[in-house]
Amino acid sequence: MFKRYKMLIVDDHDIDREILREIFENDFDILEAADGKEGIDLIKQYEKEINIVLLDIHMPVASGIDVLEFRRTDPVFNNIPVVVITINDDTKSQMETFRLGATDFITKPFVEEIIRYRINNVLSTHQIEKVVREREKLRVKTTLDLMTGIYNKVTIEHMISNLLEINEVLCAMLIIDIDDFKQVNDIHGHLVGDRIICTVADHISNYFRKTDIVGRIGGDEFLVFMRNLPSKDFARQKAGDLADMFKYSPEITAPANVSISIGMAIADPCPCSYETLFKQADKALYHAKRGGKAQYAEYGVEKTHNRLDKNKILASLLLSTSRTVRSLIKKVNEDTQLLTIFSPGEAQYFKKEFTGKIRFFYIDISSGPDNGDALLEQALAIDWLQETLFIAICQEGNMGQYAAAIKQGAVDIFPAPIDISFAKRRIKELY
Repeated sequence: MFKRYKMLIVDDHDIDREILREIFENDFDILEAADGKEGIDLIKQYEKEINIVLLDIHMPVASGIDVLEFRRTDPVFNNIPVVVITINDDTKSQMETFRLGATDFITKPFVEEIIRYRINNVLSTHQIEKVVREREKLRVKTTLDLMTGIYNKVTIEHMISNLLEINEVLCAMLIIDIDDFKQVNDIHGHLVGDRIICTVADHISNYFRKTDIVGRIGGDEFLVFMRNLPSKDFARQKAGDLADMFKYSPEITAPANVSISIGMAIADPCPCSYETLFKQADKALYHAKRGGKAQYAEYGVEKTHNRLDKNKILASLLLSTSRTVRSLIKKVNEDTQLLTIFSPGEAQYFKKEFTGKIRFFYIDISSGPDNGDALLEQALAIDWLQETLFIAICQEGNMGQYAAAIKQGAVDIFPAPIDISFAKRRIKELY
């Protein structure tokens, strides 16, 4: 049976409601309210059934303006078209109702042909907009992975395939897999597992450039395509940093602290196929897993890249939550091992392998809310780092931070933003 449209008429004049009812009762099921408050009550009761509202502006108890203000706060009512009833010369009220989201208006005295035309036009437009919205929802569902909100497998394969057909720039494909994820599900349950997948997806998305393509290709596997790379070393640095971030930041995916393995294939500036590059990255991922996990491997390079070399005698430790600071300090310490932590508590993960091997301890207080006293005290209280030379990274010109660093015994201070040439010279002098 065909379902009739439902119309709500909100008007305090009985005669006006009667006229409108006679005009539309053959086409609509009619609801009526004598003031704005009654109208709002009926909307709350029937809003999922109402298709259109005819609304008078000047009413007692609650005006049409009050009803429109309520509409702005109600997500269901906000999608129902509202046609305002006004008098011919009420331009000010008409403009106010449009500002509040009214769809159209009809004027008193009523002219049936004009009213019918306007109502039919509003409903037709609304139906078209509804179809467009539904199509957009469908497009999003078919494009994105519903759990994580990043691209799904079909979309990412299509996008990358098109780019690789005419590839004229250096690019890289990374396949990222959560290590031992089955154990996470077995121990903590699938709800925790799903939350970890979403958390990993968020961190991966935020870590790469806006021009990079990030997607989930199934289960606990993700794919990243980096295009227009400045160098191969740039891709290697990104892959290594990402693996390190998860390995030495256990709070990221608590309660189950996971690491990731990465397989990377780099493509020179020439056309190639998605399938070829994917197979190469997948083989590299296999080597990263066999090599001990929590690291990245590059296709065509035998050595896996677990960048924390336990046998290296000299290393430095950086405490910072700033991606910019971490990147600059890495460039300052190109000739030595650099370990990165995000909080003082994470230093425990390096204690066994690196006690006595840390040359400098960089402590970044540049972006803190205070002078950094509390962070410095926590960091400098770490027992196995008591004899380590510490360098403070302070906000340039922040004399409070400078004073706190000097008070705690800093051997040097690097103002942020860090000047790499300056910092390298200072490090050389300290050696």
